[in-house]
Amino acid sequence: MATAHCPHCLLPIGDDADGPFPAQRMRCPHCRLGIAAGRARTDVDPATVSSGSAAGVLANAARREDAEAADPLVIAGALRTVAARVEVPVARLRMLDYERLSAADAELPALASVLATAGSWKKARQAAADALAADA
Repeated sequence: MATAHCPHCLLPIGDDADGPFPAQRMRCPHCRLGIAAGRARTDVDPATVSSGSAAGVLANAARREDAEAADPLVIAGALRTVAARVEVPVARLRMLDYERLSAADAELPALASVLATAGSWKKARQAAADALAADA
């Protein structure tokens, strides 16, 4: 069985895509756009997910969570840890990569906490990069 993905934001919408998915028209739970019957994609590679639209969906969902702000040093450390795991500089870390790894690791703060602390993903990455430069 293949995982079905929204053709717009490329985020997963169903795990049981055995044939054309969806069977009837549905609304994507992430980007809220309509998906016609049989139009979901099953050939999506996680490395090629549309980072722009998916990141916007993740950021909006995280902002709606009303998460508590965390210690900025903890956030910077978490971003550096994830950047090291995906082998990219902190300044190039994608929100999608952070969300994917933080969902699997309870030690990492949730994306909502990162955004509540820094205000934006760009500011969070910049603060982590600045903290890394200060440590060097």
